[in-house]
Amino acid sequence: MNLSVIPDFLAIGGLVLVFGSLLKRTRQTRLRYWLVGWAMILVHIVAQLAERNLGRGATADAALAVSLSMLLLTSVAFIWAGSDTRSAWWRDLSVTLLAAAPDVAFFVLASYGAQAPMAYLACTALGLASTMWVVRRDRRRPAWLMPALVGFYALQAWFAWRGAIDDALNWMLFWHYLAVAFCFYRGALAPSVGVVFTTVSFIAWAAVFPVSAALDPWLGGWGIESEAWNLPKFLVATGMIFTLLEEQIGHAEHASQHDALTGLPNRRVFARRLEHALKRARDGGGRVAMLVIDLDDFKRINDTLGHAAGDALLHFVAQRLQQGIRVGDTLARLGGDEFAAILPDVADRAAAQARADRLARAFEASLQFQGHRLSIGASIGLAMYPEDGTDETRLYAAADRAMYACKLAERQGPAGPELA
Repeated sequence: MNLSVIPDFLAIGGLVLVFGSLLKRTRQTRLRYWLVGWAMILVHIVAQLAERNLGRGATADAALAVSLSMLLLTSVAFIWAGSDTRSAWWRDLSVTLLAAAPDVAFFVLASYGAQAPMAYLACTALGLASTMWVVRRDRRRPAWLMPALVGFYALQAWFAWRGAIDDALNWMLFWHYLAVAFCFYRGALAPSVGVVFTTVSFIAWAAVFPVSAALDPWLGGWGIESEAWNLPKFLVATGMIFTLLEEQIGHAEHASQHDALTGLPNRRVFARRLEHALKRARDGGGRVAMLVIDLDDFKRINDTLGHAAGDALLHFVAQRLQQGIRVGDTLARLGGDEFAAILPDVADRAAAQARADRLARAFEASLQFQGHRLSIGASIGLAMYPEDGTDETRLYAAADRAMYACKLAERQGPAGPELA
C-alpha cells in the first residue's frame, strides 16, 4: 500500500482547520474561497491516495479524475478570491463551478484515457466561452486579458489536436495558477512582504506542472514528487496566513491612530503632527495656525433624536470639514463634538482666518436623517504660532479660549441645531 501522501493529508487537513478558525474570526468573503480551495486540495490528496492504491480500472480512473479536477477547481476558487465581482459568496461559487465545467470535463476525459480529439476540442471551445463570460463581470480586467485567454485556450486546443493530452493538462494547470498569482497580487490591499511572498509562491506552484513533467524522465524514483513538488503549496499557505496577519496588524495600527466614527486622526496623532509642524516652523521661521472647532448645542441632537442621529451628524460634519482643508493640513476629532485643525505654513493671521472661514462654510449644509433635516452651527477658535503660543500646550489653550469667546459671542444670536 502506498501511503506517501499521508503527511500531505495531515498537513493540509491542519491548514483547513486553521483557515476555518480564521474564517470564524474575520468572516471575510475572500477567506471563504481560500477555505474552499484548501478543502479541494484535501479532496485531491484523498483521491490521489485512492488512485495510487486501486491499481488499474474504472475506479482508479474515477479517483484520478477527481484528483486532477480538484487541482483545477482549487485554482478557480483562488482566482475568484482575488476578483472584485463577489456578491453573495455561495452564488458566486455556483457560477464559478458552472463556468469551470468544460475544463473539468476535459480533465475527466483525459483521466479515462479518451481518444476523441473532437471531444477535447469541444471542451476547449466551451471552456473559452464560459471563462470569457465570467471574466466580463470583472470591472478591473486589463485590456490584454481577453486576447490572453484566447491564446491560452488556443494552445490547449493545439495540444489536444496533436494528441498530447498530458501536455494540455500541464498547460491548463500552469496558466490557471499563474492567473491565481496575478489575481492575488491585484486584489491585495498593498504590495506587502506577505503579498509578494504568496504571489511568488503561486508562480512556483504553477511552474511545478511543466517542470515536473519535463524532469520526470531524469528524476523518476528519486522521491522528488512528494518533496520539492509539494513545497510551493505549503509556501502559499504560509504566505496567505502571513498576509492576513499583516492586514490585521495594519487594521489595528490604523484603529489606534484614527477615530472609529469619522475616520479622522485622533488626539494622539494630532498632538504628534502639531509637534512636528511647530518644530518645522521654529527651524524655518514660519507660522502655524491651529483651529479648535466645537459644535454648538450638539447635546440637543442626542437628547431629541438619539445618539444614532448625533453619530450621523458627526460623520457628516467630518466629511464636510475635510472638503475645506488643503493637502498638508491636518483635521482631527479630539473627542465628543470637538474637532481641531493644523494649518502649517500660513502667511499671517488674515490668511489663517480666511481658511477658518472656509471651514465654517461646511456648516451651511444640512443632513437628512430619518425624515429630519439636521443642521448645526459651530464655534471656531484660532491661535497662531508664535504670536499666541510657542509650544503645543499654550497654542491649544489659546485656540480653546478663542473658541469659547466665539461661542459666548454667538449666544447673542440665533445659533444652535435646527430640526425640521
